[in-house]
Amino acid sequence: MAYSASLTKPLHTGVTIAAPVAPSAVQPVGKLFIVCTLIYLGIYALQAPVRYGLSLIGRDELVLVRDTLVLGPLGLLLAVQAMQLRIHPAFVVAAALFTFHGLVLFGTIGSLVGIVYGIKILVNLLFGFFAASLLIYPSRRTTKVLAFIWFVTLVGVCLDKFGVTFPWAGMKAFVGNLPVDVSRDWEIQDPFTRRVAGFTRSSIAVAALMPPLTIVLMSRMWSRAWRFLVAVLAVAVVFMTTQKGAIVAFIPIAAVLCMRPEVQPKLLRLLCMAFITLAIALPLITWGIHLTHGAGVFSTESLYLRIAYTWPDAIDWIQRHQMLVFGVGLGGIGGPQRFYASSSFNPADNIMILLYAYFGVFALIYLGLVIAAVMKPTGEALQRVIPAIAIIAFCFGYGTVLSVIEDQALPLFMGAALGVLCMESRWGLTRNIAPNGLGLHNLALQTPARQAR
Repeated sequence: MAYSASLTKPLHTGVTIAAPVAPSAVQPVGKLFIVCTLIYLGIYALQAPVRYGLSLIGRDELVLVRDTLVLGPLGLLLAVQAMQLRIHPAFVVAAALFTFHGLVLFGTIGSLVGIVYGIKILVNLLFGFFAASLLIYPSRRTTKVLAFIWFVTLVGVCLDKFGVTFPWAGMKAFVGNLPVDVSRDWEIQDPFTRRVAGFTRSSIAVAALMPPLTIVLMSRMWSRAWRFLVAVLAVAVVFMTTQKGAIVAFIPIAAVLCMRPEVQPKLLRLLCMAFITLAIALPLITWGIHLTHGAGVFSTESLYLRIAYTWPDAIDWIQRHQMLVFGVGLGGIGGPQRFYASSSFNPADNIMILLYAYFGVFALIYLGLVIAAVMKPTGEALQRVIPAIAIIAFCFGYGTVLSVIEDQALPLFMGAALGVLCMESRWGLTRNIAPNGLGLHNLALQTPARQAR
């Protein structure tokens, strides 16, 4: 796999992009973020054999140790900043949002466990926000590790698709009293349409991990031929998962990333707005519609099930439990329901339904900020802006039919993309930290020229 020989190489626009200062070159906490992020993504990509090994020794619950790779660096960064009396504004904003929307859930449902679960889901966004440059514009060494994770995922899916039976196929692990399917056996005999997960926990995990990794790798490649090859391989892998939402979202994004860099931002912004509009509108415009469908993984049956059951039931749950216009509260639908309302569990299967359940009308405000970050002119840093917009577009495209926020890996990339766009937009969350301060993602995105100023 070939990468650009120089990170300071000018783009086709003639603009020279200076290489960012990696967090590890600035402070020890930055190196910790790098190591923990790569280990976390590695565990995610190899979660099936990891869970299988833990099951053999009867310690399924040890998989939760993975979360310390996110909570540990964040806690350490917060402690260091607190001792310096310079806490990053993102921590303050996150604490305020977790507290307010957590109190809403306590008022509507009264479940502390649900609040903790909701925070656990969203904390990956915060971690990604601070690790922005690592995931969106990584160093050469980090890029090679991400490429290795990408390659391992590809190999695992191909082996699973073409006849290798892994020992963890169909396994069911238990974390506490909650069952967790690992490489679920869908009992599909046709090798062409059989859903595969490779080394990950599920086909959804492959569809959530492969596109953002591919977007980052493509943005680091100078050769258009290499970008095209990587895009084709990644699309093939996602196609083998039979995750239709990911396929529909990823193909146009991959196509745009194969074009000239100067035309990519405009097209990606248009795609992003189209996917956001679709994520909002689809559950509403299909209300009460009967969709004729066939059978099989490449039919519209799964969309029919969402239109007929999942989305109406989710909206009904929200209407019956929301507090005024504030939604159900943090953790108000999806995974957290398994702890406080297991009989009413609803996956939501739509990013906007989940966000409205969590935040109520504030979800529209937060969405407006995301749109503002995506649409705001961001100067000359195309190599950072392009993958950031592409990742957010994919999140909303796939999020039209899946609650992608509940995934472990995709929110890391989404948070990182938002961090990059906030930085390039010179928003207050990132611009008021001195170059030698402890705002990690700010430091990671500082170019030499910007530091000199």
